[in-house]
Amino acid sequence: MPNSHFQFKQFRIEQGNCGMKVTTEGCILGALASQIVSEPIRVLDIGTGTGVLALIFAQANPETIIDAIEIDTQAFDQAQLNFGNSPWHDRLNAFNVPLNDFKPVQQYDHIICNPPFFKKNQQGICQQKNKAIHNDHLTFEDLANGLSKLLAPEGIATILYPEYEMQVFSAQLKDIGFHEASGCTVFDKEDKAIFRQVKSFSFVKSNTTESQKLIIKNDDGSYTQEFTKLLKPYYLHL
Repeated sequence: MPNSHFQFKQFRIEQGNCGMKVTTEGCILGALASQIVSEPIRVLDIGTGTGVLALIFAQANPETIIDAIEIDTQAFDQAQLNFGNSPWHDRLNAFNVPLNDFKPVQQYDHIICNPPFFKKNQQGICQQKNKAIHNDHLTFEDLANGLSKLLAPEGIATILYPEYEMQVFSAQLKDIGFHEASGCTVFDKEDKAIFRQVKSFSFVKSNTTESQKLIIKNDDGSYTQEFTKLLKPYYLHL
């Protein structure tokens, strides 16, 4: 059974009431996204869950103002608690609202999202977890349309999906005027299949698209040097 909390170096995540707990891929997304900003900046975290992405971003970027939306009431309450207990509570704002109903007063410089991606899969008995991992409540189309409305003209959106889902989503973004700005392909181990992909998109077309590869573990199960460097500012035992 997952722990009811996850302790980071500078903050603590209470997660007992969240359908989706803290995950390695979520932490990778937060750490990668937080590196491609210039301050000051306004950030939106779509589907914040425990609030971990927003908290990683807040730690890495001292001048950032972060709004986070969450459709599930229990997860929203958990994120609010985690935000309030953090050193950056004055820069973090949580909203219990679906993406389609969210109407902020201004657009965002950076949008981050670790969306649910299971589509038409058999669902379990826990409706909260179903909402967190199945895309019934945040489809590819919903997310793409949300980005097109909420991202500033020169902003960046950083998203995490498995390989196939990223291909589908990237094609949808391209159809509505987005360009890929950078990407990171994540592997659990060197000889394994692609685990996840993190990509950043913008309305502004770049002359070059930065691409990198991240391997989480060595053959002996220990963390690789590049993973350790990326997550060391956050993970308690790195």
